[in-house]
Amino acid sequence: MEKESIKSYWNRFKAKVIDLKNDNKNFNKIMISIAAVAVIAISFSAVNTITKAYSVSIGEDVVGTVKEKEEALTVYDEVKKELEDTYDAKIELEDEITFKKTNVFGDKDTDKETLEKNIKKQINFKVDGYALVIEGETIGVFKDSAEIENILEEVKKPYTDTKDRKSTLKEVKLLENIDIQKVKANISDISDTEEVLQKIKDGKEAKKTHIVEIGESLWTISMMYDTDVEKLIAANPDVVPEDLKPGDEVNLIVPQPLLTVVTVEEVEYTKELDYEVTVKEDESMYNTQKKIITKGTKGEAEVTANEIRHNGVLVEKKVVNEVVVTKPRTEVVAKGTKEPPKTMATGTFMMPTRGRLSSPYGNRGARMHLGVDIANSVGTSIYAADGGKVVFTGYQGSYGYMIEIDHENGYTTRYAHLSKILVSSGTRVYKGQLIGKMGSTGNSTGPHLHFEVLKNGVNKNPASYIY
Repeated sequence: MEKESIKSYWNRFKAKVIDLKNDNKNFNKIMISIAAVAVIAISFSAVNTITKAYSVSIGEDVVGTVKEKEEALTVYDEVKKELEDTYDAKIELEDEITFKKTNVFGDKDTDKETLEKNIKKQINFKVDGYALVIEGETIGVFKDSAEIENILEEVKKPYTDTKDRKSTLKEVKLLENIDIQKVKANISDISDTEEVLQKIKDGKEAKKTHIVEIGESLWTISMMYDTDVEKLIAANPDVVPEDLKPGDEVNLIVPQPLLTVVTVEEVEYTKELDYEVTVKEDESMYNTQKKIITKGTKGEAEVTANEIRHNGVLVEKKVVNEVVVTKPRTEVVAKGTKEPPKTMATGTFMMPTRGRLSSPYGNRGARMHLGVDIANSVGTSIYAADGGKVVFTGYQGSYGYMIEIDHENGYTTRYAHLSKILVSSGTRVYKGQLIGKMGSTGNSTGPHLHFEVLKNGVNKNPASYIY
């Protein structure tokens, strides 16, 4: 039997009242009975249309009403599972689901589809993630710690191939402090693996300075540091490229990697061992003379060492074992103790006179000028450039009056166009001894000294030998 509504009971009640108007005798009695029945009917109807229920909230927002808590909890779990499947990550819902007792009339509770829609609209969530932290700075956030491990392995990979160096890799590590932290993150915060890997490779910029040397420009400096001229100009706003001079400082912007791969490689190689030199005094020789009695020979050793590299660059080598294969032989040298005579060559040349350089060594017109010309007035003093034996004095064609000294060490010097010669052939002279006077004899356009230096009979530029 269908439940009767309050309105139905009320219509029946009014009909009874109309029928009883003509029966005054039983009116009051019947009215009381009908009223009681009506009250019972109304109560019976009310009890059967009001139901206990629960108001469902996400955070502070009401999302629906259910008769049983399990209905909402099931939908809540299904939403969470759907999010985890969508983002392939463990989801943590930030707002809890809460219930508050209430009542509903008839079937006025929230249907499942609406409840699910409302929960999705109000729900806030984060995913479980893992942050890669380098020296206290978060570089990226990932769903899985394995992604971070893969990135670190990719960073190490270029420095673990030792074939070209013929070494054995013993250890690989990272220099910086690295931490992998478990975090809660918004889905938008999850990083792309390739982008983070590139960020680590690109590194950060660090300032460095370069001191400009002779002949350098911003272009040559950019080539040295593998950077662009434009970057150097940007890093040096106060520098005018055309005015760059030796000693100036140029700021460089050099990439500094976020991670430093430290490798320890074991290498084996052959090493030369230097020989010792023993000196024996010889009273028969001058103290400027040495003579090898026994020639030394280098030895050989097999070495095992650990090479420590930072991003492939060798920073330290530690020898762990060394085996001598061939011992070096000591060299024995005799060194004179006698004081050399004053006329003995010192091995260096002094300027033989005073004046100005009127003609340098080298091509002069169609012919070669074999010495340097030093001009001054007639009679200016000429001195021996070093000690030795005079082997020629006299007039020598275009040279005019000339002196030639053999320094008895492979070197010979010539002094030409003299006005006076003050030494004789066959005598010995010392460094700085007055040997003649400047003149303009021979093929000469004015008073000057023509000075030549010969090594083993070959003319050399005197400017390279005068100290």
